[in-house]
Amino acid sequence: MPCLADLSQELVLQIVHFLMGFDESYEWNSCDPSGEAQAITSLSRASTYFYKLLSPFLFRHIVLHNTQKSGNSVQYLAESSQRTSVKTLYFKGVATESEDQDNDDINSHFPSSVETVMSNLALFPNLETLTLHFDLEKVQEGYFMEFLEDQEEETEQQTREAEAKQAWRSLQKQTFEAITSMNSNKCRELVVKIWPLKSTSVFGSKQMKQLESFSFEIYARDEGAGWRTNDLFCFSHYVENLDHYFLDALTNVTRLTISGHEDGSVGLRETCEALVPLKPEHVPKLRELEMRWYFIQETFVDFLKAHSATLERLTLSNCFCIDQSEFTGTANGWKIFHEDVPSWYGFFHTYAASKPSALRHVTVVPETVALELDDELVRLQKYWEDQGKGRRAFPYAAVDHKYGMLIQNEERNAWGLQRERDMEGWEELMAVVRANKEKLAGQV
Repeated sequence: MPCLADLSQELVLQIVHFLMGFDESYEWNSCDPSGEAQAITSLSRASTYFYKLLSPFLFRHIVLHNTQKSGNSVQYLAESSQRTSVKTLYFKGVATESEDQDNDDINSHFPSSVETVMSNLALFPNLETLTLHFDLEKVQEGYFMEFLEDQEEETEQQTREAEAKQAWRSLQKQTFEAITSMNSNKCRELVVKIWPLKSTSVFGSKQMKQLESFSFEIYARDEGAGWRTNDLFCFSHYVENLDHYFLDALTNVTRLTISGHEDGSVGLRETCEALVPLKPEHVPKLRELEMRWYFIQETFVDFLKAHSATLERLTLSNCFCIDQSEFTGTANGWKIFHEDVPSWYGFFHTYAASKPSALRHVTVVPETVALELDDELVRLQKYWEDQGKGRRAFPYAAVDHKYGMLIQNEERNAWGLQRERDMEGWEELMAVVRANKEKLAGQV
C-alpha cells in the first residue's frame, strides 16, 4: 500500500510544512516539548527514515531554561549525533527573589547541567546564534520595586556583594561568566534581551571579539498610573554604560542592532531618558545597523559618518527626532520655532553631505505616522497624489520627564510634512544611495 514514505523527500517536507505550519523559526523547547513540537517529534519517531529527514529541522532552534531538567535535556542532545543540527540556542533565564533566600536558593537558578551547556557551546559545532533572554516578569512585585528604587551608582565591591546575595544578579553574572569562557568561544551572533537594571561584574570580555553580529534589546513596561520603567535611575545608568558592557568589545561585528522599547525609548540625555554611547571608534567593521525606539542625536550622525566606508544598510524602526515645540497658549496650540535643533532634515542632509560611499539601503519605518490633519494638508496630500509625487512624514516625539511615557506630536509631524523640508533631506540621502548602487552595478 502506498504511504507517505514512498514520496520524494522534497514532497514529504512540503506536506509536513503544510500540515504543521512548520517554518524555520520553529523552536524545540527542552523544558516542554508540547504542541507543534510534540507533533513533529512523534512523526520523527515513526521510522528511521522520518527521524533522519526531520532531525535537522527539529533541532535547528532549541530553547534552554535555567532548570536542571532543561539543562539535562540539552546536555543529552549535545552528546548525541544531532548536535550538528543545532544552529540557534535560546536561553531563557528566570529568577525569583525573596527576603529569606540562602546561598543554595540563589545558586539553584543556574544548575550544574545548565552551566555545563553554557560553558561548552563548542559542543554544538554548527551553532550560529546564542540568545540570552532574562525574564523579570516573575519577580515578586514588592521585591521588584525595592530592587529598582536604588538611585545611586554601585561600586564594584557593592556589585559583587549583591551578586552573592540576590538571585537575579547571580543568574546574570553566572550566565555571562559561562558564555565568555574559552570553550564557549564559538557562536557568531549574540542576542541579549534584558531589563536594563543593574550591571554585573562580568562584561566586556575579550571573548566577545569573535562575534560577527550583536543585538541588544531592552525590556521595559508600564508600571501603572502612567509610570514607565525608564523613569528609574538604573535604566539610564545601564544604557549609558553599554560601551563598557558590550560595545567596546565588538571589534569584528558587522551587523549591530540596538533596540529600545515603547515604554523605554533611548537616545536622549534627560530625565527618563538614556543616551546610547555609540562612539566613532566602536564597531569598526560595521556593515548593517538597525536602531529601534531611538531618538536621533548629533552623536549618532558622527557615528554614521565614521563608518561611511563600511556601512551598507541602515534601518530606523520607530525612531524619532526630538520634539522641541513651544506652547504659545493661543488657540493654535503648539507652534514650532526651533529650526536649529536636531530634525529629520538636519539628520538626512548632514549624513548625505558626508558622502557615505558604501551605503546602499536606508529604511525608515513605519512609513505612516500620526498626523493632525487640517484643510490645507488634506489639499496638499491630494495635490501630491495627483502629481504622482511620493511624500511622507517623519515622526517627532518627546519623553515625559515625570512619567517617562513617549508622546508623539501630531501637529509637529503634520507641520514637517506640509513644509516638505524633511522630505527634501530624505531625497538628498536617497540620491547618494542611488549613486552608490549605480557605481556598484557598473563595477560588476
